[in-house]
Amino acid sequence: MKKLSLLSKYSAAITFLALEFFALLAFNFSGSFVVFGALSLALLVLLILFNIREITINGLSNVGLFYIPLFIFTMLTMVSGYSLPHVNVGDFTYADIVFIPLGILPIAFVGYLLSIDRNFKIKNLLITVYGALALYVLLNLLVNLINFGAFYPIVYKGYYMYYSGLISSVPVNDFAYTLEGFKFIEVNMSHYVLYPALLLTSGVMLLYLSPKKEKVQFIVYAVYTFIALLALILVPSVLSLASIIIIGILLLIVYFGKRYVKTRKIFKIIMISLLVLFVLGYLVFVLNNQSSMSGISNIIKGNGLLNKLFNTNKYATAYNSVLVDIFTRDKIFGYAAIDVGAIYPEEVHLSGGFIFDSFMTSGVFGTLTLFIFIFVGFKAFKKYFYSHSDEFHYQVAMLLFAIFFVSFSAFFYQGEYALYYRVYKPIYMTAPFMVMSFFFSYVYAKGHPYIEPKKEVEEVTIDEQI
Repeated sequence: MKKLSLLSKYSAAITFLALEFFALLAFNFSGSFVVFGALSLALLVLLILFNIREITINGLSNVGLFYIPLFIFTMLTMVSGYSLPHVNVGDFTYADIVFIPLGILPIAFVGYLLSIDRNFKIKNLLITVYGALALYVLLNLLVNLINFGAFYPIVYKGYYMYYSGLISSVPVNDFAYTLEGFKFIEVNMSHYVLYPALLLTSGVMLLYLSPKKEKVQFIVYAVYTFIALLALILVPSVLSLASIIIIGILLLIVYFGKRYVKTRKIFKIIMISLLVLFVLGYLVFVLNNQSSMSGISNIIKGNGLLNKLFNTNKYATAYNSVLVDIFTRDKIFGYAAIDVGAIYPEEVHLSGGFIFDSFMTSGVFGTLTLFIFIFVGFKAFKKYFYSHSDEFHYQVAMLLFAIFFVSFSAFFYQGEYALYYRVYKPIYMTAPFMVMSFFFSYVYAKGHPYIEPKKEVEEVTIDEQI
């Protein structure tokens, strides 16, 4: 231990290496979950070795409980009824499912280690993450402009492309090109929109950085925001427009909430109301698809508005296909309705919303632990803000990144986003999920700093003899 403690003086080099890792992760380098997992595990080992002194001083008693839901989620997902069948048909490798716990848990634990690293600054990580994301978004934008031109979803609305004489499965306005691994492929439009929208959350920096005192940072984040807006505006869609509006509203809430204390109560009431409506709607979706709850299903089918909302629109149809009888013995621990022996297996596909797909990929209990992890992660921001351990705009940037990623992915994340390739990437196998896991861990550790217990001093009574 004494020899390992001597390595602490070289921890600055490992901290820099951590920034390089997050740059590769945010850029979605190689597009391989195994690469992400292996690098995060390697980074964890190096950080432990070079920060052993801080770990022995701080311990894990203050953050240990945070990792329990994530540990249970990753283990249940690894052994779920979804993973192995997809290994058998070649969608996953054994390395993919092994790195579910060995990749996600390390990146979360890295959040704790960097929170106690004296050389680490969150502002350096954020500018690195958003910088790599900006490069990724810019490349995707340029490829789409070269192939189709600006505003092509409007110009070519309803047009189709032909491949070897076969018509494309979706019109041109519903797909885009993105970098996957080392080549550009056609993907669902929602997959394209996710990344510039996440980059747009960096715009919160422009509200608080001083153009005079912090000129370089202000210009850098202005460029990031500009690239994000270009990628969303020049490749327009309903989702891209909605993303701009939602992020704009979030920025206004942050601005007025910080500047005018009285508005915070109003925003809190609105957020709680929206959360209650979401939970109620979510429960209706789940119960509507259980055979044992046929009464609820009949009521919904008998009402035109409810039937349209929960059954007949294209999104509800996809969600419902995943939720059918999820509490039965065959599905409670996850499932993949797939014929392994078939050349073209018939299967239940991921719906496009991770809050529904998690029942398939992780089972009922895995879904519950995932929700607990996300809830605890967001709740940790409250103490993090009160701790004042980092500047306000850096704190808000991480919060907005997590809020938008969870909100967007809840309904529009396409785990099977490739149009002409067989790609399976549930949300937990993506770079943004790993970045969010790091943010949650870092925030929790910063909001729950280790406090050394006070030593009790024994009172000694001295009897004086006269």
